[in-house]
Amino acid sequence: MRSSQRNSNLPYGPGRKAFAVRRCSMLSKLSAVTGILLLALLPGVALAQSSGSSASGQPEGVTSGGYLIHQSIELGYRFTDVSGSDGMYDTLVNLQQGPRLLDQSLSMQSQDHQGLLFDDLFVNSVGWGGDPNNYLRLRVDKNKWYDFRGSFRRDQNFFDYDLLDNPLNPSTSTPNVPVTDSPHLFATTRRMTDVDLTLLPQSRLSFRLGYSHNNMTGPSFTSFHEGTDVLLFQPWNTTMDSYRMGVDWKLAPRTVLSYDQTLDYYRGDNDQQLAPFEQALLPGGAGTVELGLPINTQANQPCAVVPPATTLVDSTGTLTNIACSAYFGYLRTERVRTSTPTERVSLRSNYVRRLDLTASYSYSSADMSSPFDESFNGLVTRTFTRAYTITGPANANRVSDVLDLSATLHLTSHLRLINTFYFWAYRIPESFTSTETDWNIATTPPCAPPACSLLVPISSLTPSVTVTPSVLSFNQNWKRNQTELAWDITKKAGARIGYRYGNKDFHHVLDFSTGDVDDIVIREYTALVGLWARPVTAWRLNFDWEHSNYTDVIFRIAPRKEARYRFQTSYNPRPWALIGGSVNILEDRNDDALTNYLGHSRNYGLTASLTPRERFGMDLAYNYNDTMQNALICFNDTPPTGVDLPVVTNAGSCLVNDPNNPLLTDSFYTNHTHFGMATVMFKPVKRATTRVGYSIVSVAGSTPQFNILQPLGSLQYKYHQPLANLGVDLGHDLTWNAGWNYYQYNEPSFVGPTAPRYFHANTTTVSLRYAF
Repeated sequence: MRSSQRNSNLPYGPGRKAFAVRRCSMLSKLSAVTGILLLALLPGVALAQSSGSSASGQPEGVTSGGYLIHQSIELGYRFTDVSGSDGMYDTLVNLQQGPRLLDQSLSMQSQDHQGLLFDDLFVNSVGWGGDPNNYLRLRVDKNKWYDFRGSFRRDQNFFDYDLLDNPLNPSTSTPNVPVTDSPHLFATTRRMTDVDLTLLPQSRLSFRLGYSHNNMTGPSFTSFHEGTDVLLFQPWNTTMDSYRMGVDWKLAPRTVLSYDQTLDYYRGDNDQQLAPFEQALLPGGAGTVELGLPINTQANQPCAVVPPATTLVDSTGTLTNIACSAYFGYLRTERVRTSTPTERVSLRSNYVRRLDLTASYSYSSADMSSPFDESFNGLVTRTFTRAYTITGPANANRVSDVLDLSATLHLTSHLRLINTFYFWAYRIPESFTSTETDWNIATTPPCAPPACSLLVPISSLTPSVTVTPSVLSFNQNWKRNQTELAWDITKKAGARIGYRYGNKDFHHVLDFSTGDVDDIVIREYTALVGLWARPVTAWRLNFDWEHSNYTDVIFRIAPRKEARYRFQTSYNPRPWALIGGSVNILEDRNDDALTNYLGHSRNYGLTASLTPRERFGMDLAYNYNDTMQNALICFNDTPPTGVDLPVVTNAGSCLVNDPNNPLLTDSFYTNHTHFGMATVMFKPVKRATTRVGYSIVSVAGSTPQFNILQPLGSLQYKYHQPLANLGVDLGHDLTWNAGWNYYQYNEPSFVGPTAPRYFHANTTTVSLRYAF
């Protein structure tokens, strides 16, 4: 049972259930009654089985044909009850109702390594029957002959956070058209297949073969700005095929030389076409136009209401201002094809006494081609454009060199000198020759009918053609060398000290013909310190500190100074108790007078796992994250009449730096996230195991308010997830399980001109597990 708010103006509102990604398989479409009857029969089936468990309650397995065999299967049914926003539930949880194959495994181990076809086999699968995430994994090997591993994963991704790219249409607009779903909603399914085979794994010469297939398909939406922002339907379809070949040669004791060849092929077929959102009729039956997502007539979006009309769209659905930015149609076709061959040579050796070496070098050269076609039919009042087309081929290459070298010299049994060198260089020459044909209305501002309007026929206009060749290149190389001296002072303490130097060169050729080039060289100087201690056998502590200075930055809020502090500890006072803690701090700053950037990310965590008795255990965790960014920005904003926004009212002057954006303020972002979790396991009786738990995510954040209609949204929310489950050992290798999960998402700030994002949901899963 599900009750929720649904959107009435987006095409993916009422019809969203038609999306394939949100539908389960035919198995999950069985009625709840069938599932209930199945589960009602399961205890009877359980009692009819023959016992095969050991005295300890653990499955003994079966010996057959020289193999020790273990197998399990868990079948169940999930019930769901959702109230509130379906979009947020599916974005965060997306567990639907229906029967499920929750888990399955098969293990076969040869007891004497003399199996006919294989010595070891393991198969495991999870989540089949309709869950959004499921997988199948297979491992099989034959001693000295081969090792095969394969997997298939399917992830269903649904996203509809309705504040993303929402124009926040005000209720005072005429007409009032709220956007209650995200214009960038997507519902995609990713299918990933990986297979790897190693031949003669224990021989001096071994061979590796592999293949991966990654395909993502499904409906998605996006938006596009030309005169106004419109909703576009974007059927998603991308595929990556990867072929791998490799050989390992054990050319000397403790020395392996490897060669790998990888061939990657990418196909991207993500076309875009106009999707209906807010349509209006043209006067005189001249057709229908799309007004776009922003409907704010007070701000002339997509245009103003012209008196004597009192609304942009009258009661008959007719547009009252025909000199309005609007769309008859839009289409963009782009077929991206990329091939990337990569070669890699690597060496691992500790043949020389006291010296450990690793080295690798890889080279790749990618080719990308993409024919491009874009067409627009409508009116852009800013440029008086009635229609345009853009065509042209796009091509790019990416040549990459990557070198890694690492050496550890054991000066004494307690003193080591470690040096690592990294080099990465790539260049991306690219070209695009566009042919743009424009049908512009010859007029001067303002755009007013009859000379400038949606009713002007394209056939009455003279097209102009512009051919623009563009040849540019983005190049970068990055060198980094790190040297450390590590000293094991005693068996209970050690230290290391080091230094890292880096050099990054960003070279962007904007126009080869004019010599327009951006060239930025950034040098890095980093000091490294590390300490570890083990005061007693059960207690371990680690501390690392890095401090970096950079000579330049690429973008404004990149740091010129950076410090990192990492601390970890673990304490195991009893065999049944493990306590851990961590601190991870990043401090950034850039004191440039036009930036004055200051930021930090501080994370603190505690964990505890306690099992004092076989029939009682507890897991606890707490994590706190504090994120902050401050920087000066120049902006241009005029609040609506009668609205007072402090960030605008109190802004300074930025005219000297940016005349087009004359207001100056200190832009800030803060985020404080608390996560807490507790789980208790206890066995009230020998055959029953109970777990109860609770977790919460609480977020409090802030940022300047430039729009009075903008809610804080995900900057302030609470997400509660209590749970409980019960497992009963029925004997005869059968276990009956019942689990309950509760989800509640809530944002305490005002909702804004969108659909509420609050939801709460109960899911109950009942299953029977058979294992031997």
